[in-house]
Amino acid sequence: MDNANEVLAQMGKLVTANAKVVSALGARAMVLGKFFDAALPHLATSQRAEIAKSFRHGIEDAMSLMDDVPLPAEYHSTLLQFTNSILAALSHGSSGSRSD
Repeated sequence: MDNANEVLAQMGKLVTANAKVVSALGARAMVLGKFFDAALPHLATSQRAEIAKSFRHGIEDAMSLMDDVPLPAEYHSTLLQFTNSILAALSHGSSGSRSD
């Protein structure tokens, strides 16, 4: 019985540690999303195009580093969905954006 309690305690610690990591990642994502939303309307069309080009290149580099790492399908679908939404936002001018 002591062994079962020990294993449960270790699992509890692991769950707590993972929850903290997920919380930190969620906080970072929220802050970066709010920054993106705040900055996007202030970018000129040419700036959006250059940022999209640089962003696309950075994503391609990151994906090439992960070629040999087995990751779940959810990782890939989230990465592609989020990447595509950012690229779409950069390619569409908003009423508050500046033009060249």
